[in-house]
This record gives sequence, C-alpha cells and structure tokens, in this order.
Amino acid sequence: MVHVDNFLSSELWFLRYCGVLRENSMLWNIRRFYCFLVLISFLILQTIYIFQNVDNFLAICDVIPTMVVCMVAISKFYMFVFHSSTIFALIDSFKKLQVHSNCDGIKIFHDSSQFHAKLTKIYITSSLIVGWFYILNAVVATVRQADQNIRFVAPMAFPHSYQHPVTFFVTFLVNCDSIHMSIFISASVDTCFSELATHVAIHFNILQHRFQALDFSKERNREFKSLMHYHKDVLKLCLSMTNLFSYTVFFLLLLDSLLLCVIGYQMVVFFNTPRMLMLLSFGFVMILQAVIYTYHGSRMYYESLRVADALYQSNWYDGKVVRRKELLFCMLRAQKPIITRGGFITATLPTLKKILSSSGSYITMLLSFDS
Repeated sequence: MVHVDNFLSSELWFLRYCGVLRENSMLWNIRRFYCFLVLISFLILQTIYIFQNVDNFLAICDVIPTMVVCMVAISKFYMFVFHSSTIFALIDSFKKLQVHSNCDGIKIFHDSSQFHAKLTKIYITSSLIVGWFYILNAVVATVRQADQNIRFVAPMAFPHSYQHPVTFFVTFLVNCDSIHMSIFISASVDTCFSELATHVAIHFNILQHRFQALDFSKERNREFKSLMHYHKDVLKLCLSMTNLFSYTVFFLLLLDSLLLCVIGYQMVVFFNTPRMLMLLSFGFVMILQAVIYTYHGSRMYYESLRVADALYQSNWYDGKVVRRKELLFCMLRAQKPIITRGGFITATLPTLKKILSSSGSYITMLLSFDS
C-alpha cells in the first residue's frame, strides 16, 4: 500500500499557528480574523511611516523589505483562507493518483516526503533566525541606552508613538506575533507548493517510463488506455495547482526584484557591521522562496514535455491504425507544457536569472544616486 497518511502534514501543521485550518470553531475564526487584521494594519502603518520619512532614504529601505514580506504573506493567507477546500481537494486527488505507482514509485514518493520535511525545517529555521534578529536588535538597542530616559525600540518601524510602557508592550507583542505569523504562512504555502510540484514531476516521470515500455504490437493494449487516463488526470491536477498558486507566484516574483535590490543596497551601506548577518539571512530566505517556485516551475515544464518524447520512443509503429490515432491525440496533449504563471510572470529558472540580474543593476543605480 502507498503510505500517504502524512502527505503534507508537516507543512500544513504550521498554519495552525494562524488558525486557518479549523473552520467550525469560533475561537479559530476569531484568531483567523485577528491574523488578517494584524497583517493589514501592519501594511498600512508601514505605508504611513514611509510617507512620514519620505526624505530619509535609509529609513525607507528599512521598511520596504518588511512591507514586501507582509504583502506576500497576505496573498498566501488569502489563498489558504478562501481556497482551503480547493487545497485539500487537490491534496486528496494527489493521494489517489499514487495508486498508479509500483514499489519503485512508492519509494520515490517516500524519499520526496522525507526531503521536504528537511526542507521545511531549513526554511523555518532560516526564517525564524531573520525574525529573531529583528526582535533581538530592538531589545539590545533598548537595553544598551546609557541615558536615564530610556527610549523604547520596536522590531519594526511605526508611525505612532509607543514610548509609554503599556503602548510599547502591546506594540512589541503584536509586532512579534506578526513576524512569526508571516514566517509560518510563507513556510506552509511555499513547502506545500514544492511538495505538490515534486509529486507532479514524479508522476510525469512514471508516465515517461511506462509509455516508453508499452508494446503496441499486442492485439489489445489495456495498459495504454489506462495510461492515457492517468496522463489526463495528472494534467488536470496540474492546471488546478497552477491556477491555485498563481497569485502567490505573481506577488512573490514581482516584488522579489525590489526586495533583493533594497537588501543588496543595505549590504553595501552596512558592510562590516553586525547588521550584515541579518541582511544576509534575509536575502537567503527571499532567494530560497524564489528558487522554490522557479525551479519547480521549470521542472514541471520540461518533465511534462518529455512524456511526448517517451511516446515517440515506443514501438508505436507496430500498433493498429486506431491505436496510432489515439496515441497521436495523447502526444498532442503532451506537447503542451505545464506553465506555472502568475499574471505575466512565468515561474522558471530563466525568470529567476532575470530577477537577480535586474536586482544587481538596480543596486548599482541606487549606489550611484547615493554617491
């Protein structure tokens, strides 16, 4: 039997922090509304802060990365709140597809689950390090003040005054909660996409081997019809998955260029300072997010096209005319690749290359303006 009971369980568990998995509980509904309210309020406050400090470019650069992370987290939060039933239906469909696997296929799926469990730990740990850097930096900046009149420092910049102890305590707690909220939402959605996309690539790989091994000289080839339905089901699930994650792909890849540009500029400005470590970890996490979507987008693209090549490499010429016609339709369907797209942005490795190169150009431009 295929072991699918723990499919995606490690990733989806993190969403319990935000309360978006238990729809029938009033307590979790309140928590869900609170999460949404905190993220929206955080985005509005950061925007107001930018307008208040429009002449201070370094202050704006401090705010832009957290604003980008918040915007991406809101898009992911929206997906899991309003499309949660679609996500779980998609997961159940992927579970059912695994009945087509043999013993070797089961082992591949099992190894994939183990890999993504490790990926989730790396992702969560790296993201938490970045968040804790912001919190620790605020605590150290507050404690190290030598003056008698201590000025409180929050992890993020806010337009309102929070120097009263009670106001600061509430602001600090909400700020810390929003940091962890964004981390767990992003980790859940990104690793969910990564594992689903990996399963898609594995299914295409299984189809390639089975199509290539078909013997069309047989009088009746029931396996071919079974594989045709299998291929059609995989393509249908791919379409549902890419449509589901389209908003996340759009916001993440569109804003990643801006974010990496700002982080790169800050790295040059704060070179050889303790803040450099925080910026490096922040940049690593954001590049990791982009890599997850672009790598798997490219992998699904090429693996889906290789199914048509596998069909051509079989002994289709020994089959009957009726069978060849069916094979032709299957090949035509396989020659249309799976494209992971968000709006006008395609999630592929060449897109990632363009993002990194454009970020480097923008950093050079900002440094020239600064000089």
